[in-house]
Amino acid sequence: MKDHIDVPAKTAAPVELAAEAKHGGLRREKIPALPRRHKHWGGKTFRFSPASFRLGANFSLRRFSMTEAALLFSLAYMASKVLGLIRQLLFNFMFGTGPQATAYIAAFNLPDTIFNLIAGGALTSALIPVFVSYEQREGEQETWRLVSLVFNILLVILTLCILLVEVFAPQIVNRLLVPGLPPAERALTTTLTRIMLFHSLILGLGTVMTAVLNSRRQFLLPALSIAFYDFGLISGLLLARAIPSLGIYGPTFGLLASGICQVGIQVPGLLKQGVRYSFVWNLTHPGLRDIMKLLGPNVLAVGVGAVTTILATTFASYLPDKASIAAMQDALLFYGVPSVFLAQAVSQALLPQITLQATQKHYVHMSQTIIKIVGGAVLLSIPAALGLFVLGKPAIRLLFQHGAFTAHSTALTYTALTGYALALPGTIATMLLTACFYALKNAKTPLFVSIATVPVYIGSLVLLVRVVTGQYAILAIPLTTASTGTIQAAILALLLFWRLRALVKIDKGFQRLQQRRISTVHP
Repeated sequence: MKDHIDVPAKTAAPVELAAEAKHGGLRREKIPALPRRHKHWGGKTFRFSPASFRLGANFSLRRFSMTEAALLFSLAYMASKVLGLIRQLLFNFMFGTGPQATAYIAAFNLPDTIFNLIAGGALTSALIPVFVSYEQREGEQETWRLVSLVFNILLVILTLCILLVEVFAPQIVNRLLVPGLPPAERALTTTLTRIMLFHSLILGLGTVMTAVLNSRRQFLLPALSIAFYDFGLISGLLLARAIPSLGIYGPTFGLLASGICQVGIQVPGLLKQGVRYSFVWNLTHPGLRDIMKLLGPNVLAVGVGAVTTILATTFASYLPDKASIAAMQDALLFYGVPSVFLAQAVSQALLPQITLQATQKHYVHMSQTIIKIVGGAVLLSIPAALGLFVLGKPAIRLLFQHGAFTAHSTALTYTALTGYALALPGTIATMLLTACFYALKNAKTPLFVSIATVPVYIGSLVLLVRVVTGQYAILAIPLTTASTGTIQAAILALLLFWRLRALVKIDKGFQRLQQRRISTVHP
């Protein structure tokens, strides 16, 4: 496979070495110096070339720089957001913030939590650093054996978890997830949960594909899979529109179709990479141990996040306005627009690059990359948050206030959005800083910080639910998210600064620079 590389400027024709006897000696022709290669700002890491996006042979196998990958994922998320907006327009028009919408959104929480705990961002963040370093050490064949092993173990674990939750779904929904909803809505939530659980299995297995492609800097198909996700949901909604008796089951089965679309589009990429599947079952495999060292803390950290999500849903079910759960979901759709561009897209492009820098012990370059990317993303999040404040309400009214989505739904959604806007800088910083720790194969620090902020989250939630009442009661939950996220980001930034400061001192390039400075001062 040929990687995409910078093409140097055209050089002068080669000059032949000529030697002739002259005055008893040899005279050599002078060889002209080669022209210098044009340096891109930021070097290869931040290289950007429009030629990288030209369609052609092996386009899906082309490697992208971090800047190009970030743009690729941003375009994919932009397409996903456009399709997501169409999907939400249809959903709100048909179901608004009524009982069926509430049951659907609440039901999605449990399968989504299982996916995130076992095979979501936690697994991806653990697999990419290990796959990158393992391929450099052990070679391609052993890496494919490790990929097969992870796939097999994941299939067994996900299947067992789903079967277990299928059995105990009524107890989980009625006692933990939405105990404050009426019995009919809880029963519908249980039924939808049982259907959606298969969505976790489909996406879980697809996570391995995404991690393999991203670890090889093959970002095109993972990016397209993001954009294709909403096609299944839109199809389910259109089917429910054509057959009204389907009701909320239309988008529910559409969710399963979305998972199939997202996974299926990545299969050709694996085939072109020469995937070699084998039935391997070796729980003592050294590569698996490396993954588990990262995955264990990652899962616990995601579990902490899942606890806060479930707590938010539980508290929302007791709010006076029962449409609060659906309204918060709509608010998160708008909040997610800057979040995916400044955090998720950038994080997916950043992690493989800084992982490679950390593996090669280039800590100076790694520090520079982190400062540029994380600092820039956080600065951009401030005007993005202001944009949500100013444009949020007219955008909600223009896009959503149709059919079953009423003026009251608009007001409630905008109230929640103002609280989430305050959380944007802290959330973006936390996601990117966490990826930086994963690149250092340090998953324990983000875990401990997450655990340490749980009491802050619970305390803030209990306090704000009592203080913020009336029509603004829904603000208690997003404001809790904002305060906790800001504290978590500040702690992670301080700890990462301290860690990188120590690592830079052992960077060989930094040591050579220090020796040169010493020799200059004391010749």
